[in-house]
Amino acid sequence: MKDFYNDFYNTLETYEKKLRAISEEKSSARPTPGKWSPKEILGHLIDSAINNTRRIVLGQIQDNLIFPGYRQDDWVKLQNYQKEDWNFLIDLWKLDNLHIIHIVEEIPESVLKKEHTEHNFDQILAESFAKDKPVKLEDLIRDYLVHMKHHLNQIIK
Repeated sequence: MKDFYNDFYNTLETYEKKLRAISEEKSSARPTPGKWSPKEILGHLIDSAINNTRRIVLGQIQDNLIFPGYRQDDWVKLQNYQKEDWNFLIDLWKLDNLHIIHIVEEIPESVLKKEHTEHNFDQILAESFAKDKPVKLEDLIRDYLVHMKHHLNQIIK
């Protein structure tokens, strides 16, 4: 997992610089009506960090890897990220993710790699997971970074 931690941390450092180069005005601009602005996409990533922090902690406690989803559009809308300061959102996103790195580094490898047959990864994760195949907590964590990079690339075009 050392390569993963390095990739995760480097992703935060690299994209933080790119995000800070975006103006407040550009961060609020929606590409088309009904599409999220960069602020809303970053807000979604903050929501994802919050929800995945919970999943990562629960994944160490419970006997399965079944987690509730969340209504992403409602989370973004109700928190009105459009009114937040862009640099504040960047700070919050980075700090939430530094905390996730810390949590994951504390997980024993046996817990990370333990296979679970009861899961709902086929419903809640970005990558494709078969319902009838065992999964590991490590899969959720790796998928989280893939999901984050996907959305960061939507902002940094």
